[in-house]
Amino acid sequence: MTQGERVREARKKLGFTLEKFGERIGLKKNTMSAIETGRNSLTDANIKAICREFSISEEWLRTGSGNMRIPIEDEAAAAVSDLVEKSNPLYDVIKGIMVAYQKLDGPSREVIDQFILDAIPPKDSPPMDPYSEAPATPEELEEKYHPVNIKKDVG
Repeated sequence: MTQGERVREARKKLGFTLEKFGERIGLKKNTMSAIETGRNSLTDANIKAICREFSISEEWLRTGSGNMRIPIEDEAAAAVSDLVEKSNPLYDVIKGIMVAYQKLDGPSREVIDQFILDAIPPKDSPPMDPYSEAPATPEELEEKYHPVNIKKDVG
């Protein structure tokens, strides 16, 4: 199996289109197609980007030996330890979240990525006021969260 065929196998296993896979590593759809079909060779930079972005084993991508994916637990533990001291009580929680994220397919990761990006205000925006949408009076609270009104909003 060629490097291009291994790229195709990894991309399909992760659930990405040529376009979405290429976007994640800075390549266009036609460039990805040329790599997968063998018209273009992978550069060292492409290999590093694919391995970093998709947790692909560099040895597997280059030679075909070993496992395709870096063990998720090892990758998550390394990433968490870079961010959080192991003595932090949230270390295991953060590691668990990262392991779960790594197990997601490409489209599911994109949904989570967008959710996180939507939750982060732009740098130039004023600080968020967590109470800005809270009802001002008990009556407004009751009106907003009354079961009849909730059903109206949902259905």
